[in-house]
Amino acid sequence: MFVYIEYISRRPGVSLEAFHEVAGRGQTAWAGEYGDDHLVLNLGRTWRVGPEPEYVAVWFNAAAGLERIAEWERIFTSGEAAPFEEPFKLAARIDAAGCYEPLLDPVPGGGGPYYAEFFEPASGVGGDAVRSFFDDRRGQSGLELNLLVERIGRLGPDPPGLAVWTLPSYGTLEAVARELDGVSEPVRLVSAALYADLGREIL
Repeated sequence: MFVYIEYISRRPGVSLEAFHEVAGRGQTAWAGEYGDDHLVLNLGRTWRVGPEPEYVAVWFNAAAGLERIAEWERIFTSGEAAPFEEPFKLAARIDAAGCYEPLLDPVPGGGGPYYAEFFEPASGVGGDAVRSFFDDRRGQSGLELNLLVERIGRLGPDPPGLAVWTLPSYGTLEAVARELDGVSEPVRLVSAALYADLGREIL
């Protein structure tokens, strides 16, 4: 199993409406054309809370690992993805991307809003301990945990871990946002963000 995350920004001079139209269509077109690549989250930072770049697309392939990159390279160099990739590049820029191992099966987004935690595991802590920690938090909070991933080696930006939760409402945010205050094991929170589905974000 393999998760690939794109960290995306809107190109200068491109209107928000055009960005939503072109970037949204490009991502969904890829997902429709290459069915093993599932677009589980397509998010925009909302209320200006969280790090840049402002947009995040999360792809999940349950049937492949890093070898999937070779197939993507073939698709791009052959030109077969050009009809939706070329318009996407005019409106959006993928500033960075990362390759991740899913610690729990990703759950597609369903309306948000979303709370994201960018974290790093404590020294010597493995994926099993991180998984157990977040699974316990999920059980106690009752929140949907859409994503829990850890970077493969150094193949992506810092920090190496990302968790994304669905919030029933912003009224539930305060409790979950304070849960990692002062916590250093098994993970340390580096930064957090609020996201909405693409097209529903508040700038």
